[in-house]
Amino acid sequence: MGNLHGGSFQAIQEYFQQKECRFCSHSFTSDGIQLLREEPGVLVVRVTCKTCGHPLGVAIVGTTPKPARIQSQHPRDWTKRDKERLVGKPPISYDDVIAAHQFFKDLDTDWHKHLPKTGRAS
Repeated sequence: MGNLHGGSFQAIQEYFQQKECRFCSHSFTSDGIQLLREEPGVLVVRVTCKTCGHPLGVAIVGTTPKPARIQSQHPRDWTKRDKERLVGKPPISYDDVIAAHQFFKDLDTDWHKHLPKTGRAS
């Protein structure tokens, strides 16, 4: 039945082998997991306990991988305005942090002269 979706059937077998039969409490074995049908993005399997013969049932398993999320180039909490202002600028470096620390440390009592003019009357 084709290439079994690149190991998907093996993954299904491994999953069901971790489960136990509700009738005899033995684990399911790979020979009790039968591939019934293969469709694009879907496998249909029958699971039967090989120890006691009771069927678990038929499982329809989706095998289409989730599309990979595109990694954002900026933090998730950035606003549209943040993106417009900051995208394309280099990240803050260790030296930038040291320079900012030195700047704030050296501020004197007339620190307000460093604030931008707002155009409003005080």
